Amino acid sequence: MPRFLYHIALAVAAAACAWSTRAAAHEAPPRTIAFVHASVVPMDRERVLADQTVVVVDGKIAEVGPAAKVRVPPGALRVDARGRWLMPALSDMHVHVEGESWDALLSPEAKAASKNPPFKDFLFPYVANGVTTVQVLSGTHELLPVRGEIAKGALLAPRLILARMIDGPDKAWPEPLSTWVSTAEQARDATRQAKAQGYDKMKVYSFLTKETYDAVIATAKEQNMDVVGHIPYDLSVEYVVDSGQKMIAHTEEVAKHAHGDYSDGRISYFAGRIADGGVWLTPTLVTTQRILDEFDDPDGLFAAPEAAYYAHPIQKDIWTFISNMYKGIPPEDRTRIRDDFEKFQKPFTKVFHDKGGQLMTGTDALLPRLVPGFALHQELHEFVEVGLTPYEALRTSTTVPYEYLGEADRAGTVEAGKSTDLLLVDANPLEDVANAAKISGVLMRGRWIDKAEIDRRMREIAGQAGGAKTQAHDHPHDHARPHRH
Repeated sequence: MPRFLYHIALAVAAAACAWSTRAAAHEAPPRTIAFVHASVVPMDRERVLADQTVVVVDGKIAEVGPAAKVRVPPGALRVDARGRWLMPALSDMHVHVEGESWDALLSPEAKAASKNPPFKDFLFPYVANGVTTVQVLSGTHELLPVRGEIAKGALLAPRLILARMIDGPDKAWPEPLSTWVSTAEQARDATRQAKAQGYDKMKVYSFLTKETYDAVIATAKEQNMDVVGHIPYDLSVEYVVDSGQKMIAHTEEVAKHAHGDYSDGRISYFAGRIADGGVWLTPTLVTTQRILDEFDDPDGLFAAPEAAYYAHPIQKDIWTFISNMYKGIPPEDRTRIRDDFEKFQKPFTKVFHDKGGQLMTGTDALLPRLVPGFALHQELHEFVEVGLTPYEALRTSTTVPYEYLGEADRAGTVEAGKSTDLLLVDANPLEDVANAAKISGVLMRGRWIDKAEIDRRMREIAGQAGGAKTQAHDHPHDHARPHRH
């Protein structure tokens, strides 16, 4: 079975409401924002700081302290955070973003719609769910200017980290989604070109040979680019760990090397080998869960309430195309996928964590049933299901991604001096990780986006996509928990 069948397989104060109106009129955001009487979840360790005021100036946290002692600067936007919890915003470190580069997989109608894709609608659901940083593991040419527009503040969307995908020819994702290489020279040239074009990282895929993989690793090191992604079929887990690849993209990439051996010893060996090697991991448990949902309920592709925000012709076409490929997976392979998930991927994730492995949230959003932002909260739920505490799960999406990016000194915790994006939620996320989806507002790069603005934008997205018939739009986060079969 070609491998790609398996993979492809958020009441604030009146002042805050006034800011929402100014934002709609494209006025500059206030330079200073104060969250008053908040319960702060700093994420430096497992604790809550009661009745705090957090002052943010030009996107940087200037002061955190007891509300009775911290003075709110004159002219600041005051957000009454009484009865709410303030925490770092979330990250999804394994996503894909639709666009013109997907044309080879699209119908004529969707292909026509891909020429001027509404990236503001594609990306805002991340923000609505408190996700302000995403790593795109199939970065394409049309996303390079989008990343620039976001960085300038011209597009209200999460920060994009773009990895260029590179693979052997003719087996999986077609060009220009991926760059196909057959020789080491082609792999070196493609890696240098990706760096020159502005990509942040290289993503290796499943059909690279040892020769082409080695060339990507060596050239990326010369270009100061991290290498992330799959474990190519021609290579072992150990080879990839020892090569210096920074991140492995799925736990199922490890499971395939267990060859059906789900013993505690085998799981412990691989977890320890990868953890000791300092390689990061996005388990993408929710990805495999959604593949299993496809097997169990093939007609329920667009049934989840959050699918109302994922109904543009490009999006629907991609989901339908990949879903149709799942239909061709024979029963014996479906059983193996289910066994790998339940007997290897899930216990491996917990053991890897227990051994000090560097877990991060990643969802593979864009694959069927994985709606941007919503899928992130579903992955957090998966982590708690396998045995992580809510605090441990939240670390994988708040502080750990900034450690991975080498930016822990400037972001990822709620403390003075950090430029951490912030998430204001209506219940304590340390008591139940699902509370991280009960979003009252998001502070992203110094801009406060309250619930009224979030709900308005999400209604627009659903309405433009023909999804206004549902009643989920006013409360999009009521559906953050995954539907299981």
